[in-house]
Amino acid sequence: MEPLRVGSLFSGIGGIDLGLEWAGMRVIWQSEIDKYACSILAKHWPDVANLGDITTIDWSHVERPDVLAGGFPCQSVSEAGLQKAQGDKRWLWPHFARAIRCLRPGHVIVENVPGLLSAVKGRAAQEVFGDLAKYGYDTEWASIPAAAVGAPHLRYRVFIVAYAKG
Repeated sequence: MEPLRVGSLFSGIGGIDLGLEWAGMRVIWQSEIDKYACSILAKHWPDVANLGDITTIDWSHVERPDVLAGGFPCQSVSEAGLQKAQGDKRWLWPHFARAIRCLRPGHVIVENVPGLLSAVKGRAAQEVFGDLAKYGYDTEWASIPAAAVGAPHLRYRVFIVAYAKG
């Protein structure tokens, strides 16, 4: 059986990508703009295209993945910040949502900080879950501490797994 093909958004240095590969999946493309992170991606995934800036990608020319995964920037919803969510220029969820709408992957994995659930009185999470529902996805989510997988600290993260209805 062919491994599930993963499209990686906000790839960073490839943490989610590496985990999905350990689970038997194959990364087919990434999207990252940070220069240092891009150098790490190029070293570890030399044959995987980096599509660059998510705000400028023409999704009609991108290979459709089975799984679309990524952790969009958290500064706009972090409890350590002002939690302006949609009122912050770093709120990049709409670009993630556009990729989902255009590519229609079977599964979507979203990672972010717990503040996503409460930023601007929960409107950030309402937008994320609402968009996923609007595009035909059922969702499940959990807030998981790093300690649950052996790290010596809590550092909670919200993981949303969405799957196409039917």
